[in-house]
Amino acid sequence: KYTKQGEINIFVENETLIIKDTGIGIQKSDLSRVFERGFSGFNGRLDQRASGLGLYLSREIDKKLGHELSLSSKLGEGTTVCIGLKQKTLVQD
Repeated sequence: KYTKQGEINIFVENETLIIKDTGIGIQKSDLSRVFERGFSGFNGRLDQRASGLGLYLSREIDKKLGHELSLSSKLGEGTTVCIGLKQKTLVQD
């Protein structure tokens, strides 16, 4: 919803799923909080459709699967999300 023009690329490289877009990017001041529950940041407040749950839930699911999720972004250039797919042994709670 944040890439009106440009493209979204999805590929796997070195056991990492990479999702890269050429969207509006995320403000540097928001990057440290994007995985917090309910945080929508500057872009979400502009859009008015953001719940602040997407990246939070993504990270929670990733943790339960034993993967690592990271994100980098540059305002006006786009965002890259990396999900480490290396298989790990899961421990049942």
